Amino acid sequence: MSLLSDVQWVSPLLSAVLVGISAAWAVTVTPSRRYLDTYNPTISEATSHPELPDTVSYGALVGYCVLVWFAAVGLVEGCLHRRTGTPRDVVVRVVNLSLGCIEAICLAVAVTTVTKMLVGYLRPNFAALCAPDLVGNATYLCSASPSVYEASMVSFPSAHACTGTACGLYSTMYLLWTLYVRPRPNSISAASMAWCRQVLFVPTLLPVVLAGAVSVSRVTDFKHHTVDITMGTLLGLMFAALTAVRVYATLKPEESAATTGAAGPS
Repeated sequence: MSLLSDVQWVSPLLSAVLVGISAAWAVTVTPSRRYLDTYNPTISEATSHPELPDTVSYGALVGYCVLVWFAAVGLVEGCLHRRTGTPRDVVVRVVNLSLGCIEAICLAVAVTTVTKMLVGYLRPNFAALCAPDLVGNATYLCSASPSVYEASMVSFPSAHACTGTACGLYSTMYLLWTLYVRPRPNSISAASMAWCRQVLFVPTLLPVVLAGAVSVSRVTDFKHHTVDITMGTLLGLMFAALTAVRVYATLKPEESAATTGAAGPS
């Protein structure tokens, strides 16, 4: 049987196609003006915060996501030597798990891209980015470049929060699944596994905690309102959970010490 037949690649591919479609659509439209048309630079305090540099850029966030996920899956699968498994089984499992993480991120990116353009919510630092030239009591002209101008109108929801949470929660769910749901490896005794479950619970939360820290930085950097972060986080949680359910339900069952009778000494 070929390796491709065991890899769950169709759903991740469709999700990647959605990203391409959403990105292609986004470059052909401009953000909605529903909030821009009611903007008054003389009284809009919520959008008059200063422009600050990114604590974590989106490119850096994607890099962190890749690093965190592959560090987690590489460390776990590398340490869990399964006597009943084969190298092929390990490769298939890692590929399917990784495709699930990629799919969660793809869904997050596609939905946030479309929603940002449809809503057109102004960023907290809109005034600083727009640099309006007042020409009357309630009229103004933005002096910023078109790209900066449009980027200041896509605050809702936060792509940082959605993407980071999707990867962070998916990684944490993988670690928790390994600790509490996955069959115990033959090479680990029942007593050792019980100890690991007590000691490693808090460290498994690190990926989702880091994602939360990135989300908070978007508020302190005046890039997003709290409602942007809240919705982005909820979307990330949803995509991570739904994708994890799909992936774990389709993984090849693993034999455990309980089923083989080959448990190590307790």
